[in-house]
Amino acid sequence: MIALETRNLTKSYRIYQSPADRLKEIISRRPHHTVFEALDGISFTVLQGETLGIIGENGAGKSTLLKVLARTLKPTSGSLTVNGRTAALLELGAGFNPELTGEENIYLNAYLMGLSKAEIDAKKEEIVDFSELSDFMRRPVKTYSSGMYMRLAFSIATCVDPDILIVDEALSVGDQSFQKKCIDRMMEFKKQGKTILFCSHAMYLVQELCSKSLWLHHGKIAEIGKTAKVINAYNDWMREKDAGMTSAKREIPGQELKQPEQKTVWLESVDLTDGDGREVDVIKTGQEICLRMVIGVADGHSPNRGYVGFGLNRNDEEPIFGATTKIDGYEAVTFRNGQEVCLRFPSFSLLSGHYYFLGVLMDDHALHLYDIKRTKMLHVENFKGEFGIVTIGHSWEFPRLDLADSDRK
Repeated sequence: MIALETRNLTKSYRIYQSPADRLKEIISRRPHHTVFEALDGISFTVLQGETLGIIGENGAGKSTLLKVLARTLKPTSGSLTVNGRTAALLELGAGFNPELTGEENIYLNAYLMGLSKAEIDAKKEEIVDFSELSDFMRRPVKTYSSGMYMRLAFSIATCVDPDILIVDEALSVGDQSFQKKCIDRMMEFKKQGKTILFCSHAMYLVQELCSKSLWLHHGKIAEIGKTAKVINAYNDWMREKDAGMTSAKREIPGQELKQPEQKTVWLESVDLTDGDGREVDVIKTGQEICLRMVIGVADGHSPNRGYVGFGLNRNDEEPIFGATTKIDGYEAVTFRNGQEVCLRFPSFSLLSGHYYFLGVLMDDHALHLYDIKRTKMLHVENFKGEFGIVTIGHSWEFPRLDLADSDRK
């Protein structure tokens, strides 16, 4: 059953350079504004019982989207279908009247969610107990700290038994103990088959809580699907951005030397294949791959001797690893036209991300560079939830505790 569905949802704002432009627009009946598209053509479906993560940069439109889904903000166009009672935990203090007490705000918020007074009376004690704010219930919430705001808001949102829970980055506020309590409550909701929309910059929380995720970029959906895949794509893009790159697939200046016809020795091709020799650009962590290089030598030119090397870089040009046949203890080889070289990786150990290889030909001193050529971008997939760059073999041990030593302590 569909819990929530959007079709071509948009939210636009008129931006005026000054207050006077509003007046000019009214008098002249001509536009004196620009249009900012906070959301642009958002379409997705969330099934009952799914937990959807929403990620993206600040200003990507995440909070706007959640406000529209919570129906506290009206979309400019498009359709929204929501099946079931919705509780939303948006920015701190949203829905609270600062002049009212904590107890009065419980009734106010619960009324807005559609509960009757009898239902609120039955839930009030549970809300107060969960928030751990019984000593502050008769104080105005304007005297509350940000952590107390979050405690009360989360308690109300989760104790009214919603069918759909919307959480916008609220778990970053509050002490560690209460954050754990909130996460436990959300895990209970998952077990009960309730629908959760969870927005956070904490990728680890999104990875653990959400089976499906949506990446928003400039008000549009950049990617949606399995959480691991979406987070990997987002992290790759963030690394490119931090490195000042517009695309991981762009050419790297200075890494292509002269044209082949001007060289005596060059690399005809540098490709990646799987263990069966099929060319690949997507693999899984632990898969066997081979870096295959084909050497070209100019006709009539005396043979050159030298070494072969490779480099492995992440998509933000961060070097990961590199080696040469000289480093690995091989003698210099004679380069021949059409000669193939295969560098085999029996179990490729890098984790999810985008990477590329560089093939290198050097002289017999391993100092002069004959040629260097890069592969297409390689996308590594890993859905086990490990994080970092490389997987490292490991095992866990739990030695039996010596009870006598424990007693002495």
